[in-house]
Amino acid sequence: MMKGQIKALLRKFGYQVLRLPGDSLYERVMPEATYSPWNGDQDFAAVYEAIRSHTLVDKYRCWELWTLVLETAKIEGAILEVGVWRGGTGALMAKRAAMDGDAKPVFLCDTFTGVVKAGHQDTTYRGGEHADTSLATVVELLRSLGIGDASILQGIFPEDTASAIDPSIRFRLCHIDVDVYASARDIMTWLWPRLSPGGVVVYDDYGFRECEGIRMFVHEQAREHDRLVLHNLNGHAVVVKLHGAALCPTSGERRDIEIGPINPAKGVLRA
Repeated sequence: MMKGQIKALLRKFGYQVLRLPGDSLYERVMPEATYSPWNGDQDFAAVYEAIRSHTLVDKYRCWELWTLVLETAKIEGAILEVGVWRGGTGALMAKRAAMDGDAKPVFLCDTFTGVVKAGHQDTTYRGGEHADTSLATVVELLRSLGIGDASILQGIFPEDTASAIDPSIRFRLCHIDVDVYASARDIMTWLWPRLSPGGVVVYDDYGFRECEGIRMFVHEQAREHDRLVLHNLNGHAVVVKLHGAALCPTSGERRDIEIGPINPAKGVLRA
């Protein structure tokens, strides 16, 4: 009782009591820098407020995705998110691109039945977590924000849904938020030859104790000579494809994709 009263009193003054884990690899990260550009961006604040109940991603990681959409616009390619949940970060990225007049495709991919491919590398996830969502939930969020240039692909990516993407399309930015090793590995295997030089891959789950498999997979990539692997203290891992890295051959020109009618058989929204 007394402990709860003390915590409540401290919260009134803007303080929070946190229990720091004893594991040397994980502790509460509290940088001392004070620059907070998200507080000065009214567009970001409005979109974040609209999507915050549709995501488990905090403001700081959302801000990084918001800025990466703008920064990677200098690179040829589409935007891909795998692990959409209720659509918050996907909608945020799609809205940022639309506000910039960027007509390149945005693909949002999820099973909408929870986490898949959990394995022995994953210490917390067993499969099926985060199933409290639906395709309709994401569609409604996109429409509420006036987003009409995104495609939602329902199923396991890449096995079930990558075939819906035109093989000529290249990517400039990918957000991977799938929580487990094998799923992230399979996405990256498919994506890497399709990622434009200078393109960026963001792993949402890297810095979190519950996602050991993601940390393991990111560390494996640090051995590769065709990419930079960076750790952001907000919890993201950011992988940048170096110029000169191989691209798979294209067949034809890129085509823009817009939201169309739902295909009830596959749950695919596409042109």
